[in-house]
Amino acid sequence: MTSARPVREEFLEPVRRVLRWLASLRDSEGRIVCPDHQVEHTGKNVGAAVIACELLARDPTADAAWLVDLAVGQARRACLNLQREGTSPCFTFRPGRHDPFNCSNAVIDGGAASDALAHVVQSLGPRLTAADRERFVEASRLHARTYLRYAVLDKGIPAQRAWGLTGLAAAAGLQHDPELEKAAVEAIGVLEGIQHPDGSYPYHPLEWGAEHPGSADVSSFYQSRIPAFLMHALERMGRDPRDELFATPIRRGLDFARALQGPDGIKCGLVEAKPWYWGAEYEVASNPFDVQAFASGWRLFRNPADGLAALRAFRAFAAHLEPDGRPRSHLPGHGRAPSYQCPVFWAGHCLWIARALDDLEAIASAPAPYEPGPGTIDVSLRWFPNAQLGRLEDGQVVAWVRGARPAVNVHHGSPHGAGLVRVYGKAQGRDLLTRCRLGGANEGEWSGTAGWPSPARGWRGGGSELRFSLWLARVAARRGRLVEALLTPPRVARRGVLAFGHPRVSSAFDLAPDVRLDGTTIVIESRLAHRDGSRVGASRLTRSYEVDGSGLVVVEDLSADGGARRLGYRVPREASDVRDEGRRISWRLG
Repeated sequence: MTSARPVREEFLEPVRRVLRWLASLRDSEGRIVCPDHQVEHTGKNVGAAVIACELLARDPTADAAWLVDLAVGQARRACLNLQREGTSPCFTFRPGRHDPFNCSNAVIDGGAASDALAHVVQSLGPRLTAADRERFVEASRLHARTYLRYAVLDKGIPAQRAWGLTGLAAAAGLQHDPELEKAAVEAIGVLEGIQHPDGSYPYHPLEWGAEHPGSADVSSFYQSRIPAFLMHALERMGRDPRDELFATPIRRGLDFARALQGPDGIKCGLVEAKPWYWGAEYEVASNPFDVQAFASGWRLFRNPADGLAALRAFRAFAAHLEPDGRPRSHLPGHGRAPSYQCPVFWAGHCLWIARALDDLEAIASAPAPYEPGPGTIDVSLRWFPNAQLGRLEDGQVVAWVRGARPAVNVHHGSPHGAGLVRVYGKAQGRDLLTRCRLGGANEGEWSGTAGWPSPARGWRGGGSELRFSLWLARVAARRGRLVEALLTPPRVARRGVLAFGHPRVSSAFDLAPDVRLDGTTIVIESRLAHRDGSRVGASRLTRSYEVDGSGLVVVEDLSADGGARRLGYRVPREASDVRDEGRRISWRLG
């Protein structure tokens, strides 16, 4: 494969740096061993093979021998890790689920490995020996035929099915195989069926086996994967994603993914079914999937907004890299902690950026789309009813407002709702509202206490998570974080049981507010609630959020406190035009 045009260093250099860091972890046997989990993450390490192939295609004279050796070496490692599941006819790529410290499973690892092996075969062509080519083709197809064609139809998490689909489609693309293609098209139809009409996807649908309602919430981390993987799989099979059979759900999925993203390329991380994965209120670890999704969307559907979103996602990811290429999910800061996933995961996922390099170059070379900036009077409100998420924007700010959401506990479901979840200032180039990922006392929220401590409410809220805390402690110990390992169970007990049993109430905890849209204003009728969503029945709040061309205007009206004690409201430090009348407060950001 040859690049249509030279790709600028802005895009190439960060990808090279990530690959160099990932390759530096190889041992004497050529294995990339994760320094955190002390395992060979086969499903992530194959990303090095794809990245190497993509860099080689764009500059055949730079490090060619090293890139070929790396790609072939990781493809061979994947083949060595393809093993039969006992007496089952299935062949899967180890470690998968067999080593719990791999922190993955067979459909994710297998989808990635089968896809990468096919990519190496098609990219390196005559550079491969006949033996390697035959071996890589056979491994990709064997896994797809014995495992992936079934897994893409029975796994409980849509993003996992879609990842398996990439490997299934890649194997089908190596040799015409009607059975693999039939399974892939059926899987695409099933994914369309589980998508919400507003374009969002549940992380783990209740009807597909989720054990907690919060797992069925939408996920800013996972949303872009499904449209990205769908487009990739369809093109691998020689099908056009623009066909009316496929285009509508893909474009809906891109639309919602774009709505989650701010002008800084960072998504609204508090809209998240799986908050325990992250040590901050945001992450950029998913940005490589965003890049692939938006770049492919731009190329296929020619939506300028997708191109802009792809560039933003790339630049945010690159800005978070360590100088040596080691990826970070977030920057350090007060109240932030290490994330559960590891840099090897995030480096492997960079293959999706490498695949989008030509698209990124084409987007950057095209005329920039119009976007409202400071001084303009453009105002907009977009509302996604299934996700209960609103995006308000004018030339000064972008604000995200959440309405209702599923039930939550310390590990599952979005911790905030019934109000603002993020406000980004365009002129300032940063967030204007302090937010805590754990649902603490936040700016722009009412909080107080009601009733008495309730051990029963606390146990319902987090008792089941105490056992999982022991697993998290084991993972931390394996990573050499002994203090974190010792502190994890008591932290989960404090945040998941004691906090849920505490009498504290907040306007952010109501799970079922009523939402009304009025022009460019979102009006929320809600109540004070405990952390688990149980309401202070007699309380009443009316909260309105509007953009007027000069920023965000917020009006808070507490008409009844329901007997809550020590009730207070935190006006944002950056707010202007503040009017505080006790139970009625208004202010502006922007």
